[in-house]
Amino acid sequence: MNSKKYFALAKENGIDVCELSLSKDTSLNFEIFKGEVISYSVEFSKGISSRGIFNNKLGASFTEKDDKDTYMFLINAIKDSASLSETLDEAIIFKGSEKYKKKSTFSKKLAAWTVDEKLKICHEIEKKLIAADSRISDVEVMYSDSSSESEIINTYGLHLKSKSNYFTIYASIVVKEGAEIKSYYDLIFDNDPAKIDVDKFVKDIVEAGLRKLHGESIKAGSYKGVLSRNCVSSLLNAALSSAVAESVQKHTSVWEGKLNTKVFSEKLTIYEKPLANNFFYTYFDGEGVATYNKTVIEKGVLKTYFYNLVTAKKDNVASTGNGTKNGSKVGTSFGNIFVKPGRLSEEELIKKIGNGVYISDISGLHAGLDANSGNFSLQAEGFHVVDGKLGSPLTLFTVSGNIFELFNSVIAVGNNLKLLPSATFVPSIAFKGLKISAE
Repeated sequence: MNSKKYFALAKENGIDVCELSLSKDTSLNFEIFKGEVISYSVEFSKGISSRGIFNNKLGASFTEKDDKDTYMFLINAIKDSASLSETLDEAIIFKGSEKYKKKSTFSKKLAAWTVDEKLKICHEIEKKLIAADSRISDVEVMYSDSSSESEIINTYGLHLKSKSNYFTIYASIVVKEGAEIKSYYDLIFDNDPAKIDVDKFVKDIVEAGLRKLHGESIKAGSYKGVLSRNCVSSLLNAALSSAVAESVQKHTSVWEGKLNTKVFSEKLTIYEKPLANNFFYTYFDGEGVATYNKTVIEKGVLKTYFYNLVTAKKDNVASTGNGTKNGSKVGTSFGNIFVKPGRLSEEELIKKIGNGVYISDISGLHAGLDANSGNFSLQAEGFHVVDGKLGSPLTLFTVSGNIFELFNSVIAVGNNLKLLPSATFVPSIAFKGLKISAE
């Protein structure tokens, strides 16, 4: 699309300030079951969105077409949506930051990885899982990868581009022994195929799956416990949503008025690092504002809210580079959340709590967690901890409490950091006062 031609036409139609956002996404997905590829798809999508200021209101438009009618379609849609807009927010299209820290994390290795090679490694994983133990009855392996390109251009001369890619290999097993049936899954999430260790991946899945057999119930009560990285990630993301400035300004955040005050345990320091060298790296946000690494929680003290251009204007501060846009509506997001690691391994965390519970998985967050109040009641899986060691597996139980109280009851932070698909780089954490009830 010729941006200069489009902007000139927009100006002729009363839109002096205009922005184009271009996106291209390609994905591959397939599934292997019982040695056969039972599903296979390649998807490609392209989008052109535009925003413009018309009669002091912000309008927006979107299309997947790029033909002779596209220019006027976008322009007319901007004028229509601006005319219908009832928002009192200032219409803002960003001129650009003084400096951007541009870097490419696009993996040429992944881009060159052939479909045959991807299929081969997934078949290998399936065969090795099936052969690992006679109690493994079913195996499923799924592969997906994605490549994304985005571009922002506006009438102020701003022109930004980014490109990223990653893959996911998901493998699950069903374990049967007598009448007992358990399941377990794990995944590889990266953008470098050379990092795949098939034997370790298979070994970890098999051991974790078999370990779930012969589950015992747990008595209701309050326990010391260690939460796995996945559990920490889910609960932490929910808690940090209270730092979104829009929630604060709408008086729905428990952290309203809490800047530079203690909100978490002093054992926790948390960063947002959009410039970290991984495939979540991004040097500009959805509004074109330069991103930067920042401390969100320092030794338990809240140091910043997450701002976009509109919410920053309301508080008379600069945007923190956390803006998103969906049509003419601006929003806020955060990602690449890093928890400063402690000194203890997960095994040492378990040893430290002595007796309690290790929670490996939680589920039901959409229905069982209120991010505003912090109250949660979630189905969980895990193990007894007896004399500092993992004991017997537990049948399904419920863990409940309040996420803000939970992150104020930290015993110790682990050192087993791992980058997760939730865009968090977190370790396991030991807590006190976990409220447990049996299913």
